[in-house]
Amino acid sequence: MLLHKNLFRRGLLGILAVVIALGASAALAQKPKDQRAIDLLAMGDWGEGKPAQTQVAQALEKYVAQQQHPISAMLLAGDNFYVPLSGVNDPAWQTLFEKMYDPQKLNFPFYAALGNHDYDQNKYRIELQYARVHPESRWKMPARWYRIEIPQQNPMVTVLMLDSDQPNLTPVEWALQRKWLESELAKPRTAPWIICCAHHPLFSNGAAADNGILQSDWGTLFKKYHVDFYLCGHEHNLQHLEIPGWETTSFVLVGGGGAHLHPMLRSNRGPFSRSIYGFAHFQLTPNQATIHYIGTDDKPLHVFQRTKAGAVKVMMTTPSDPAADKPLEVIMGLYDKIQAARTQPSTRPATVPSDY
Repeated sequence: MLLHKNLFRRGLLGILAVVIALGASAALAQKPKDQRAIDLLAMGDWGEGKPAQTQVAQALEKYVAQQQHPISAMLLAGDNFYVPLSGVNDPAWQTLFEKMYDPQKLNFPFYAALGNHDYDQNKYRIELQYARVHPESRWKMPARWYRIEIPQQNPMVTVLMLDSDQPNLTPVEWALQRKWLESELAKPRTAPWIICCAHHPLFSNGAAADNGILQSDWGTLFKKYHVDFYLCGHEHNLQHLEIPGWETTSFVLVGGGGAHLHPMLRSNRGPFSRSIYGFAHFQLTPNQATIHYIGTDDKPLHVFQRTKAGAVKVMMTTPSDPAADKPLEVIMGLYDKIQAARTQPSTRPATVPSDY
C-alpha cells in the first residue's frame, strides 16, 4: 500500500512539474524577445503662468506617478516663456518652471526647443544662458538646434531639436540649420526611431494652418530619410494628423501645455484634433511606438500606435472638434492681432485679446 502511495505521489509531482514547465514555456513564448523600452513626455506652449499651466503640471505629476516605467525625458516644443525674462535670476524661472514642475515628482531632463515667443525681447539668449550656468537644472538647451540620443548608450530614439522660427533667423542661419539637419539625418541610424521636434507645424487644423516653407525645406528631408514623428506646438491645442502623401511621418501637435487655447478651423483631417489642454506620452520599443494624448484629468484623449514599417492604428480616441463657427477672416484677423502684439514690448503677465 505504501509503495502505491509513493508511486501515486511521484506521479502527481511529475505531472505538476510538466505543467509548470509548459506554463513557463508558454509565458516565455508570449514575452517579446526584446524588452527594451523608453518613455518620453512632450508638450509645448506652456509658460504663460495662468491656471491652465498649473492644471497641466498637476496632471503631469499624477500621470507620471501612475506609470510603471520611468520617464526618460520631457520634450518641450517651444513658447517656453510668454512673460519677459530679466535674466537667469528672474523669479519666473522658479515660478513657471523649477517649482511649477515638481523636481521630486518630475525628475527627468526637459529638452527645450525655441518658439516665436522665446524670441520676444531676445529671451532665447537668456534661455540658452540659463542652461549653461545651471547644469544641475532639469532645463536643457545646449544650442538653438541640437541632437540627443535617448538613452545615450544603445539608444532607442534619436531626437533632433530644431528652431522653426524662420523669420527670426538670418538666411545664413536658416541655411546652416537645414544643412545640419540633413547631415544628422544622413548619418547611419543608431536608434530605431527618429523624432524631429520644433515649434511650428508643417500641417495644422488650427489658425496657424499649413506652413509651406517648412514643408519644402524640412518636409522633403523628412520624406527622404523617413523621419517617424514630427513633434511641434504653436497651435494651442492637441492634434494627431496623418497627411496623404506624407505617410513616412506622423504629425504630433502638443501645444496644450497651458497657454490660452486656439480653435480649429478645419475638421476634415485627422484622426484627432481638439482645442484642449494636455500633453503626449511616447512609449517606444524597437518595433512599435504608442502615443497617448493625455488631458488635465490625466486620462487619455487619443491613443495611436505606429509600427516601424509605418502602419498607424488608432487604439482609442475622443471626438475631434468641429471647425469654428466664426468666419475664417474673423478668426485670422484675431490671430494677426496676436502676432502683431508679440512684436511689441510687453509687461508681465503677457496678455492676448480676450475674444481669441
